[in-house]
Amino acid sequence: MKKGLVSIGFVLLAGCGQQMSEATDATQDSKIEVQVSGLEAAAIDAGVIPDANRTSLSGAYERRSDLGVDLFCAVGNGEEDYKIGMVAIFGADSRCEARGTARRDGETLHLSLGKEQNCQFSAAYDGVQISVPGQLPEKCASYCSLRASFAGVTFSRVGEGDAVAKSLIGKDRKKLCN
Repeated sequence: MKKGLVSIGFVLLAGCGQQMSEATDATQDSKIEVQVSGLEAAAIDAGVIPDANRTSLSGAYERRSDLGVDLFCAVGNGEEDYKIGMVAIFGADSRCEARGTARRDGETLHLSLGKEQNCQFSAAYDGVQISVPGQLPEKCASYCSLRASFAGVTFSRVGEGDAVAKSLIGKDRKKLCN
């Protein structure tokens, strides 16, 4: 009886390896930049999770907390870049707010904030959530009040498309993404 179960286990493992190989081949054939595991590919095919490589960044993102609502928006500019806006709230008088551009490279966003793009960093994007790294260049502090930072902030998608993104209002009462 135990030998039969062990044999079944090996057959299942071999099948999983083949599925991963097939998923990798399909990924390479369709020129998707990010490799996905067999399980992740199956979840994407079933519609359980989005395919980050085929999901547009355009839209509205937020994170709600007791301190306020952090916002991120992205509007496509017809090329590979996006106009973006970001707000992070840390209390009534403590916040960050900036506008800039983003360029996608698979599951990585290359962000440049400010007119002179003096604050540049990369963030992770999985098709639903944007995760800013926990450490940012010093120049990024110029967009924040004391005791506030964009470092470590995450934003989850709440709406898709340019129209939704353009509707977000920043804390300075201007459109966050125009």
